[in-house]
Amino acid sequence: MVDEARELVERLQVPVALTWGAADILPETSPYRIGTFGTHGTRAANFAVQNADFILSIGARLDTKATGTPQRNFARGARIVMCDVDPYELGKMARLGLVVQPYCEDAKVSLNRDWPLRPSGEWLARCQDWKRRYPPGPGKAYDVITQLANSCKPNEIIVCDTGCAVAWMMQAFEFKEGQRFIHAFNQTPMGYGLPAAIGAHYAMGKRIVYVAGDGSIMPNLGELATIAGHNLPIKIILFDNKGHAMCRQTQREWLGGIYPSTSIAGGLRFPNWARLALAHGFFVARDMGATLAWDGPAISICEIAEDEDVSPKNKFGKPIEEMYPELSREELEREMVVELVA
Repeated sequence: MVDEARELVERLQVPVALTWGAADILPETSPYRIGTFGTHGTRAANFAVQNADFILSIGARLDTKATGTPQRNFARGARIVMCDVDPYELGKMARLGLVVQPYCEDAKVSLNRDWPLRPSGEWLARCQDWKRRYPPGPGKAYDVITQLANSCKPNEIIVCDTGCAVAWMMQAFEFKEGQRFIHAFNQTPMGYGLPAAIGAHYAMGKRIVYVAGDGSIMPNLGELATIAGHNLPIKIILFDNKGHAMCRQTQREWLGGIYPSTSIAGGLRFPNWARLALAHGFFVARDMGATLAWDGPAISICEIAEDEDVSPKNKFGKPIEEMYPELSREELEREMVVELVA
């Protein structure tokens, strides 16, 4: 249904805020792509959602990761039309009084409806201005994602594990035409990525770029032998931050920086990644370009600070000015952004 989605966007000519499940349907060059929204979304897309007067949601489910909580704070003042094949997803939003018009139908039907929306060049320009002025980050992880996006080719297959790695990708990776992004959505299974990359290679018959944090790659390390033994063209971009970064970010926010079982100080242990990869027969490099250019199995090890976070990220009960600390009160008032908590 990617083609139908893109045809609808071109027909309506309205800003598009994407869920994680649809992050790859529009290339970065599309003038309508604003970014991913929600508790781990981009500033621009969240600004657009919170200031919209009409929202058309197709197959998005609008779970609390997308809306934040309490959900009644979502899309202040917007008329929401929600299309979903699951009546229970529609029902939960109706009970909150958020959805004006539900459509219980397959997304393909919704994408082919003649929606009576009029494009607004002024609104689209404002959303693109937010996107330009408020990029994700800062941090080395975002620099790595930007370098990866610049290095990957059109029609590339990118697989990602869970945790901060997928959040950084969703916020900062700039998709090219035809690229597909494979991940486990909100199920967040650590260890998913390596077997998924193997499966993606055999399904598509092409090289796979696999992005992971050191915590997420650990549960299925045995698959390194599978990749090397079959000489599969899988390129691993590994964030080495010596712990479970997403868990640690939550522990900093709620537990005063106590990290039981999520850091080396808390008892967590990791192998020497370069030696481990070499022992399995991988080409090892810190230079991402060399890793991507290698014919067979290859890994690029990217060391980042242990306390590098996903930014922006909503914290429960905190107003949006704390989610976006780099914005002054005057800027927030000018953008007419209200509190959105997760």
